[in-house]
Amino acid sequence: MDQTHTRALEALQPFIHLANSTSTSSPRLIANLISNATSNPQTYFFAELLENPTIQSLRSPDTPAEYQGYLTLLEIFSWGTWEEYQSTPNLPALSPEQTLKLRLLSLLTLSVTIKHLTYENLMTALSITNPAELESLVTAAIYSSLLTGRLSPASSPPTVNVTSVAPLRDVKPQSLSRMISVLADWETRCGDVISDIEAEIANIKENAEKQREKEKARKSVFEKAIEECSSEKGGENVPSSRMARKMARFGTGAGGIGNKREFSSDDHDDDGYFENGSYGAVDPGLEGRMDIDEGTGSSRGARQVKRVLGRKT
Repeated sequence: MDQTHTRALEALQPFIHLANSTSTSSPRLIANLISNATSNPQTYFFAELLENPTIQSLRSPDTPAEYQGYLTLLEIFSWGTWEEYQSTPNLPALSPEQTLKLRLLSLLTLSVTIKHLTYENLMTALSITNPAELESLVTAAIYSSLLTGRLSPASSPPTVNVTSVAPLRDVKPQSLSRMISVLADWETRCGDVISDIEAEIANIKENAEKQREKEKARKSVFEKAIEECSSEKGGENVPSSRMARKMARFGTGAGGIGNKREFSSDDHDDDGYFENGSYGAVDPGLEGRMDIDEGTGSSRGARQVKRVLGRKT
């Protein structure tokens, strides 16, 4: 599509140069220039040529009637359709090349403005009576890169499915105000959407900040509660800690059996009894001493330890 656009601009330049270099405003010469420009198979833009002062000189009241219609014809080639040409009186007859060109340009406009491009709609708009002629026209447009699509003659009704159209039509000056209005409305809607998005983002950030502050306060309360609990129960945990150290030193606890060792004099509670994790009967004859029986064990010399605890003397 871009190459077609470039070729169309390049094809029009010789005609613009010829209009600029013309020293005389001969209506016949200008009419001949318009006919050649609209017959060229590569020209699809005509607005720049239409705005040329030499071409605009045909609007003069002194222009012969037989040439006055050429300026209107060039306007139809710029932004009009085949139907407009058919409905406008006093226009010059078209050559076969001009007929094909105007129908191709009209097909581009119809592909944008008509939702369902049926054979019937296109044949009526382009004054074509034979479906094969319509198919030939659409095929020529596709091979010229004017549009992309496919023919569906077997569908009901037969249709032309157009997927894209080359931007090769000029804009009618009277439609500029409407286009500006449409673009202004579109800009307003875009601004409203952006404002809504920004408000939603601000709301999300605000909620996230509140959630962070809430979590921070909850964590602070939790840590303070832990500190207060540890401070209040700190004194009660001392005996348990001393007992745990004693059990670790004796090698007891959790049903474990300690190794043979001597008891020190401070390994007792305030009541004067030794501790081994349980309180059993004490043999009065064994006060102040500890007997250790070593029995036979495994082949590695494992020893079975029997400890008898008594009251110290």
